[in-house]
Amino acid sequence: MFFILFSFVAVVFSVIFLYFRNQYKYFEDIGIEYDKATPILGTFKNMILQRESALDNMESVYNKFSSGIVGIFDMKNPAFLIRNPEVIRQVLIKDFDNFHNRRKLFIDDSLLGHSTFQLYDQKWKDMRSSMSPAFTGSKMRAMFELIRDIGEETVTFLKTTGQTELNVKDFLSRYANDVIATTAFGFQINSNKDPENEFFKMGQEVTSGAFGLKFLFTSNFSKIANFFKMDLITERQRSYYMKLILDTMKYRKDNKVFRPDLLNIIMEMREGQDNKKSSRHWKDVELVSQCFAFFFAAFDTVSSTMSFICQELMENQDCQDKLREEILEIADTLEGKPLSYEALTLMKYTDCVISEAMRKWPAAGQLDRICTKAIVLHDPETGKDVYIQKGDNIQISNVGLQRDPKYFPNPLKFDPERFNEENKKSINPNTLTSFGLGPRMCIGNRFAILEMKSLIYHLFKEFKFEQHAKSVVPLLKLDPTSPNLEPKGGFWVKLSTL
Repeated sequence: MFFILFSFVAVVFSVIFLYFRNQYKYFEDIGIEYDKATPILGTFKNMILQRESALDNMESVYNKFSSGIVGIFDMKNPAFLIRNPEVIRQVLIKDFDNFHNRRKLFIDDSLLGHSTFQLYDQKWKDMRSSMSPAFTGSKMRAMFELIRDIGEETVTFLKTTGQTELNVKDFLSRYANDVIATTAFGFQINSNKDPENEFFKMGQEVTSGAFGLKFLFTSNFSKIANFFKMDLITERQRSYYMKLILDTMKYRKDNKVFRPDLLNIIMEMREGQDNKKSSRHWKDVELVSQCFAFFFAAFDTVSSTMSFICQELMENQDCQDKLREEILEIADTLEGKPLSYEALTLMKYTDCVISEAMRKWPAAGQLDRICTKAIVLHDPETGKDVYIQKGDNIQISNVGLQRDPKYFPNPLKFDPERFNEENKKSINPNTLTSFGLGPRMCIGNRFAILEMKSLIYHLFKEFKFEQHAKSVVPLLKLDPTSPNLEPKGGFWVKLSTL
């Protein structure tokens, strides 16, 4: 009996070994530079084993190579890592039709599976076209007052409570939560005054715990995840968001309520199909998915980027002083009136600060695309042509590009002046990929910038950010055990009232 069991185990391990050996010879057969991956764990083993944060591991992998197109392994799956800016432009813009899909990250019948982030082919094009009006300049202008009011409430809370120390990430997560609640879900809350509100608690529940491990599994073993219906959120969480959106839509329709927000666009999409003005019929879950995806994409990314902005301005007081000088000049022109959309557009140095923070600390460390039609990519670094087959996975390291000294000298220095009117002319736009590039770049990029600029104005007009006893200075490495982008112990600053 023991011999039979031993033989069975030996055969299983032999099959697994041969499978992974063949997988990991993929790029050797093609003849391009590639990573000698660890079986099962692949190229990003240091992230999986929590030896490095996701961002640091992605940068380390990028820096291993010199070629423009190299081979890596996302656990068991081979992928082409594109390191050359011109090839990146070809993939994301010029030959977009060959790379218009993303890899499968979520199961098909999940809220995220129906979002523009995950949809494929014509269905993605239809949904993207339907959602785009929510993010035009005129819609941003109309939504701005909702965002500004949240910023004012947030800073008023700080002034009223007289706080002198700030757990930055927690504070900014509440701000991002309230902005999403009012602009995507159609209701107002104040998560600082009411820290236990259900919407904020549900958001924390969805994005914490074992979420990272579940995401790692569903994105690398999508067929198994789909077969067993392994959703990233529970049925209770799904029901909560479905009911919240559908009930709000019904109330607005019954009571003829209008608000200039994302939910109004969703209602227009439904009204169009009810009146047969739309060729595409969207299910309830597909409509609700867009609001949930907006929450999912914006909740942590905005609060993380803002946390790094606060950290960098605390570390670099000269940059903070210059930022505040611009803010006070804008405040003088307003003569006591609330911040306006027009005034916000004049905050050029603030734009530089945000751009530099996103360059140095991209919230999404990597982009991916799936080849939908075979194509040959030329690697300018090696002179080789690389044949990309239908179904091949393409990855682009945002953090690697944006910290590459070839494109950004002294990349770890926080220098907003890189993005002033004169200097930004010398930046290759294909090296800035935090929001993506081309037709599938982040649909909410202008919204995110608006949200951050508004809060920066209100925060730094009232407070000076200084080093706290718990502050990590200088911040160079992130906590590898944290599911979020943050240093060990988190982000802390001392507040001084101006």
